[in-house]
Amino acid sequence: MTDSTLRPMGGSAVLEDPDWLAGRLMQRAWNRDGLPEIAIGLFFLFMSAVFAAQHLLEMEWPVFRAMPAVLALIFPLTLLMPHAVKWARNRYLIGRTGYVVDRPPIVSGRLRMVSIMSIIAFVAVAAVVLVISSLSSRWILAGGGVSCGVLLLICGREMRFVISGAVIAVTGILLGIYDVDFGIGCTILYGVGGAITVISGTVVLVRFLRQSREAGE
Repeated sequence: MTDSTLRPMGGSAVLEDPDWLAGRLMQRAWNRDGLPEIAIGLFFLFMSAVFAAQHLLEMEWPVFRAMPAVLALIFPLTLLMPHAVKWARNRYLIGRTGYVVDRPPIVSGRLRMVSIMSIIAFVAVAAVVLVISSLSSRWILAGGGVSCGVLLLICGREMRFVISGAVIAVTGILLGIYDVDFGIGCTILYGVGGAITVISGTVVLVRFLRQSREAGE
């Protein structure tokens, strides 16, 4: 087994699985400056704004009723998020982090990412259909919160991701318990998720820049 710092303990499982160790180290390096969290948080805030606009404007502008469905269809575009993070790093942080050539993702990793995004898109579309069918949204909000929390943990596997994922999951569960309206619930759920991940990522980024500056001195 291993501890949180990847040091081998007991049976030295890390040494028996170098591919796992390499992937884990790459994951930690990817998340070390907080930019991925900020990107995820901004996307969540965008979703919150979309649901808020739908809730506030659908009475006067019926076209806004279809916005969640349209949003679900553009979920696969989040696959471009890693490229946006790389661009930001190369544009603003390359002087502090240096240039790193990323290892090309293996086919199984791409398939896993596509599968995850496809599942999220399917769940989002199904949620909209269920709400339009006048079914209770409590299970949708609770399930969405737990799903987002678990996916955030999988993406980071750091304590800050655990805390952020737990807050998102608890928010979804509470919204489900109180049977909040779907539009308002999604606005709150994604707003909370976006706020906490942006704040967490910003704190990590500021700390990373400070450490890089001190190391350069």
